[in-house]
Amino acid sequence: MINLLNINAIRKGLKTEIIGKPHIVYYSEITSTNDCAKKHGKLQAVKEGTLIIAEHQTAGRGRYGRTWEAPKGKCILASVIFRHRLKHDKVHLPNLIGALSIAQAINELTGLAARIKHPNDVRISRKKVAGVLTEMQYDSNHVPFFVLGFGVNVNTTQSELPKKLRQKATSVSIAASSDDKIEVSRRILLQTILEKLEANYLHLKTGETERIAKAVKVWEEKE
Repeated sequence: MINLLNINAIRKGLKTEIIGKPHIVYYSEITSTNDCAKKHGKLQAVKEGTLIIAEHQTAGRGRYGRTWEAPKGKCILASVIFRHRLKHDKVHLPNLIGALSIAQAINELTGLAARIKHPNDVRISRKKVAGVLTEMQYDSNHVPFFVLGFGVNVNTTQSELPKKLRQKATSVSIAASSDDKIEVSRRILLQTILEKLEANYLHLKTGETERIAKAVKVWEEKE
């Protein structure tokens, strides 16, 4: 049985000031949340913090256009629109704050040692559990904005992972249990990720890049 996300419950329990507050757009199925967020972001009336969520993506992708495969209702697939103008030497930071936020949230909820694998992955025991994709765009008035999208394998079972990836990928549920029968609340994990993301984004927005760098160093995977 697939437990679909309850958007009203997400909105009600979300402790943020920006993310998800202007609008949450929910899809049962979509090509990709980033594509949708880019279309929304090009409209000036769409405010910063608008959140796009999907249960399934038909054309989900990661870095270098790599396919992101996710069974319906088992993962977190989301994108957020941010209106902050990034300087050229800061364009790498959104991927890092996304990965940082996911690692922090997984650890806080489960105790699992989630770690950042540069530049945009999160791994548990050196197996990928999440990825981040940031894309820069311009709105109708040629003002830049960026979309931060992320996918997290939450309740994907071992058998649902593509065979070619079973030695390289995992899910929060698999990592938390030897028989992957523990069901992790996608709603609570998503809310926690978004709350961490907003805090880290505000550090970026106020120029506290040194603070971000120190946090990333703590949470990055050691060789």
